[in-house]
Amino acid sequence: MNSVSTAAPRSDMPTTLPHPLPGIAAFEALYGAAWVDNQATPISATTLVLAALLILVAVVALGLAWLLQAQVSKVKRLHAELLTQRSFSEGALDALPASVVIHGLNGHIVGTNAYYRQHPAAAEAMTAAILAEGFGETANGHEPREIDYTADDGISRQALIWNRPILAESGGPVGSISILIDITEFRDAERAARITDRGLRDIVQRIPVVVFTILKDTQGVRHLTFAAGDVRALFGLELADLLGMGDVLQERPLQGRIHPDDIAAFGRLISPATAGLQQRSLDFRAFGRDGLRWIHATLAPQPLPDGSVRLIGYFIDTTELNARNEALRIARDVAERASKAKADFLATMSHEIRTPMNGVIGMLELLGRTPIDAEQRELLRAVEDSADVLLQVLNDILDFSKLEAGDLRLDETLFDPRVLVDNVISVMAARAQTKGLGVHIAIDATVAGTLRGDSVRLRQILLNLLSNAIKFTERGSIAVRMVVLGDDNEHQHLRISVTDTGIGIPEEKQATLFNPFTQAEASTSRRYGGTGLGLAICRHLAELMDGSVELSSEPGVGTTVGFEVRLPVVRREVIAPAGLHGRHAVVRIGSAETAAALSEHLKSLGMTVEQSMPSQSLREGMAASLLFVDPADKDSETRISAHVIAVTGDAGPSTVRDERLFLSANPLKWQSLVRACLVVLELRDDTSPENDARFSSGGIADADPLLLSLTGVPADRGHILVAEDHPVSQKLILRQLAILGLSCEVVDNGRDAFEALSGNEYAMLLTDCNMPLMSGYELATAWRQHEAEIGSQRRLPIIAMTANALAGEAVRVRNAGMDDVLSKPLQLLPLSQKISQWLPEQPASSRSHVSNAYDATQLASLTGGNGESGLHAEMLQAFSSASRDDLLELRRCVEMDDTAAASLSLHRLLGALQLFNDGALLSQGKQLLESLHTERANEALSRLPGFALEVEALLSSLNSQLAE
Repeated sequence: MNSVSTAAPRSDMPTTLPHPLPGIAAFEALYGAAWVDNQATPISATTLVLAALLILVAVVALGLAWLLQAQVSKVKRLHAELLTQRSFSEGALDALPASVVIHGLNGHIVGTNAYYRQHPAAAEAMTAAILAEGFGETANGHEPREIDYTADDGISRQALIWNRPILAESGGPVGSISILIDITEFRDAERAARITDRGLRDIVQRIPVVVFTILKDTQGVRHLTFAAGDVRALFGLELADLLGMGDVLQERPLQGRIHPDDIAAFGRLISPATAGLQQRSLDFRAFGRDGLRWIHATLAPQPLPDGSVRLIGYFIDTTELNARNEALRIARDVAERASKAKADFLATMSHEIRTPMNGVIGMLELLGRTPIDAEQRELLRAVEDSADVLLQVLNDILDFSKLEAGDLRLDETLFDPRVLVDNVISVMAARAQTKGLGVHIAIDATVAGTLRGDSVRLRQILLNLLSNAIKFTERGSIAVRMVVLGDDNEHQHLRISVTDTGIGIPEEKQATLFNPFTQAEASTSRRYGGTGLGLAICRHLAELMDGSVELSSEPGVGTTVGFEVRLPVVRREVIAPAGLHGRHAVVRIGSAETAAALSEHLKSLGMTVEQSMPSQSLREGMAASLLFVDPADKDSETRISAHVIAVTGDAGPSTVRDERLFLSANPLKWQSLVRACLVVLELRDDTSPENDARFSSGGIADADPLLLSLTGVPADRGHILVAEDHPVSQKLILRQLAILGLSCEVVDNGRDAFEALSGNEYAMLLTDCNMPLMSGYELATAWRQHEAEIGSQRRLPIIAMTANALAGEAVRVRNAGMDDVLSKPLQLLPLSQKISQWLPEQPASSRSHVSNAYDATQLASLTGGNGESGLHAEMLQAFSSASRDDLLELRRCVEMDDTAAASLSLHRLLGALQLFNDGALLSQGKQLLESLHTERANEALSRLPGFALEVEALLSSLNSQLAE
């Protein structure tokens, strides 16, 4: 046994440990200083080992604590993920539009979705259905079951229930999930589809149509997937006859029922050479249940994603439709033939009536310029009025026929609206003034100077309206007004109105006036005349221009008819002499209406205008370029320095009397005003030398439009060739050209005219269109070819003279190579205007065969100096000579049995006969001419010799009377 030494410590050893070991320091820190005392005995190894173990345990404890903390964090994260997944699953279930319930193994509900909770009626039905079949059996089922239940709103609904087990990883069930889906809408749609399908099948069974769908697979095999309709009615087959194995379509039985002429086309329809997907259709014939039928087929290909093609189409029986179409085609052909016959009749009417009227009106016009007494002139005017009315009736009927047939076309040109109104007023003013009616014109200053439109048709509308206004007005006045309703800088919307103070029209009759052949009262036609076509034509023409016509009237007060039209603006400024622009004018006229109209005209000329009533005093020192006063006002011109124009309400031309110029405001014409201003200001018209103001016996030369036209036609125009086969028309054109101071040569057929043109130099060719040997059309075409062949540098002006007033005539003459057309009856004014347009003045070296001036007494010498008797004698002589040739030709045609030539000769003979006979002989000739164009031509031909004898007797009688 070891004993502890008790020896005293050495004095040289330290009393404390200078550097205690770390372990001991730690141990001291844990157990306090009492356990470690540097004054105690030294620490044994055991103590140190225990201390180390303690330290190791502490380290291990710290590691375990860290591991535990990490495991806790993992558990929390997994828990959070589990909560997220659960929330997602619950959200997904809640998003389903169906009731979902989850049961445990014991049948208790462990979960539901929102739809289940929100629809308790569906949940109850679901639970009842599950319990009714037993929980286990339902959970092990694989097919859904359909149930009916009453919803929360009390409406019966249908639903499908699925009940499926929830299996663990081991494969054992841990519960079940049940789903209820409301299929009410699907069932409703199915029922609607079935109803539609039944309806479609019922429909196609009752109408001759077959609807089908063919599926062409990738191997090219056709499957008839759908077919509805009466196949037997269309093809004489049952649907089963078209099917092979299953639903494979058999084409051979179907092709066997197709008409042999249509088999090839039918094959191309169902088996096209190209794989195009465009819709195809075909009309073919097939042998159906009731015989041969016409069938229309339509086939529309539709590509499918798997490469196959679905063909959707139908067959429909169009036999009755084709029969109706054939009947309509026949009716159309008949209508077209009737329309052509109507057009031919109108052309014949136009020619037959206008040809004698050419002689009547033309000769009346010439007769009016011969020395005759007052009584003869009164009778002559009555005849002229009747002829004009007859011509207007003819024109109305022809225009209406062209409008009704859609043959009338607009011919747009540039025109001055003020000049257009002037020209129309010039034609109609005399008729109104003869009845003692005043004529007033008012045109807004804002109306453009030049517009584009069909001035001829606009003139026709205005003429019709003025004619009606004058016809139905016995006292008072007629007013024409043109105003601007709208202006967009490119177009002007104009309203042109005609107002009268006539008999007026009851309101209930106004709407019918625009119907053809309609007048306000049955007695109107008897009292005033007319066809009742005027307003109908005006409305048609206005609508053709995208315009309109309106009428307002009050019985006993008067009527206003206005038409509106929108026309392109070509030039906004008015074409007027530059010397008038910028001048100042003072208007002192008692009539406010006349003063306003005059002021608008003056503003259009670029003047500044000041209006002052005659009762108002003038300012001191007032000056102006022009002063317009009433004729009785002679005081105003002493108080103002200006050139004076007296504005009178009397009808007639502008004149100079007592050193004053009198301007008529009845009517106040634009051109008359311009000329009056130029005269008093001593200016020349720099816009057109031909319009320069000139005087004749104290009057301005615009008093007579024809006289103005004649003075504007220079005499040196060259020699004119006239091709006209009718002797009366030859005499007429000779006299008219002589009055115009022009020389001419006349031939009676196109062949002689061509020879004359080839051997002589002519300034113009006037040719009739229908002549023997060579017509006017053929003559013009041949001469144009001749000009091209010889390389002529000059184009001969060719003007047609035709009695055919139909719309296509103007196109036909131009296509033949002619430049213009004159309608018969020929009158001096349009004839002189055409010559002025197409004939330039010839140089002095080439002047020949012409006179130098127009002499009003020249006509007397041309007619033998005896007026009417000389004219009648010469006309009768021409008729006798030409008729003898025609009668000889008629007899030759009868001998040769030549119906066509006989018709031509008889036509020529009747054209002149109408001037000397309008009784039974003329009627007999017209009937024969009509019969020559029918199946009774031979009978009519045999009667011509007897008719010729009667004509010869008439000629002998007329010549005897003339000799006496």
